[in-house]
Amino acid sequence: MRAFFLDRDGTLNVDTNYVHKPEEWQWCDGAVDAIRWMNQNNFKVIVVTNQSGIVRGHYSEDQVHELHTWVDEQLARENLKVDEWLVAPHHPAFDQKPYDYPPEDRKPGKGMFLKAIEKHGINPRKSFMAGDKITDLQPAIQLGITPFFIRSRHEQDQDKNWLLNHDIGSYHNILEAVKEIRNYK
Repeated sequence: MRAFFLDRDGTLNVDTNYVHKPEEWQWCDGAVDAIRWMNQNNFKVIVVTNQSGIVRGHYSEDQVHELHTWVDEQLARENLKVDEWLVAPHHPAFDQKPYDYPPEDRKPGKGMFLKAIEKHGINPRKSFMAGDKITDLQPAIQLGITPFFIRSRHEQDQDKNWLLNHDIGSYHNILEAVKEIRNYK
C-alpha cells in the first residue's frame, strides 16, 4: 500500500495561526484537486499534524476533531476522503505533564508516520510527504518517504541548504507536487 502523508496548516489549509473552527478553514490552492488525484490513484491520504494550540490552551482536542470531521464532510460532498487524521497535541515547551503524549509523535518525530505505516500496511518507499516546514519532511527522509516542500508563509524561516542537500523539490501547492509523481512511477 502506498500513501500520501500531508501536513495540515500551510499545506492543506491556509495557516492563519491556530485554525480550529470551520469558519477559519480556507483550502490552499489546489489542495482539493490534489486529494482527488490521490484518491483516484489509490493512495491512502494520511494527515499528520502538530497542533500545539491544544497544549497552549487556544482550543481543545475535541475542537480539532470536530474541525476534521467537518473537513471530511466537505470532501465527502465531492466523493473525496482523507483516510486518517493523526494529531500531535503537545509541545515540549508547554506540556504540563510531559508524558501525557508520546513525544515521538510530534514532528520531526516519526511516531505518527510509524502508526499509520503499521495500521494501513504502507510501504514508505512507495509513499510521499508534503509539508511546509523542514520538521514535516525530516521524518519522511528518515523513513524513506519521498518529500515535497510546499511554500507557505514559513518559507523564509526554513533552511534552504537543508532542502538542497536532500534534493527536495519546492512547490507553490500540493497540486503542483502531485504532478511530479508521474516522474516516480
